[in-house]
Amino acid sequence: MATRRPSDPSGRAGEAHQDDRRNPPATRVVAADDRGTADLVVGVGARPGVDAGEILALIDAALRELGVPTGAVRLLATVTARRDEAGIVAAAGHHRWPVVGYPPARLATVDVPHPSAAVQAALGIPGVAEAACLLPLHRHPAAPRPVLLLPKRTGRRATIAVARQPTPTPRTGPGARAPC
Repeated sequence: MATRRPSDPSGRAGEAHQDDRRNPPATRVVAADDRGTADLVVGVGARPGVDAGEILALIDAALRELGVPTGAVRLLATVTARRDEAGIVAAAGHHRWPVVGYPPARLATVDVPHPSAAVQAALGIPGVAEAACLLPLHRHPAAPRPVLLLPKRTGRRATIAVARQPTPTPRTGPGARAPC
């Protein structure tokens, strides 16, 4: 296992562990969106007391791997119990991203590609990071599903994953508004 010590915006040395068994390769390479649309959701799983620097290091590495700027991120998503975790709030605040928290029952509805035995034991669900980023922001049943761009990446106390949320299609037919 190789260990990297990326720069940490908080001024403290962060530590991101890269382990091929825990960090599968990105399944899809994407380029930065020329329109500047923030359509990425970063799912965050974390242990209590996680440091913002570790989360930011994981996110920065993930966005570099995907070749997208921080402006492409719409929000951070996690489990309700970690919504107000100081490290997650500080990491989101660093980039002015909102944080949303989902109850475990809602996260359990998502089929995650890389389940975690530790999360299953602690929360009774297969995972947080991948599930949180794969929950659709638009709850309409006909809406396209989010696409996992980067499977989970695991550090010492945090895990992140990145999904692209589909752009909602304009409504057509009776009652639809004409574009301006």
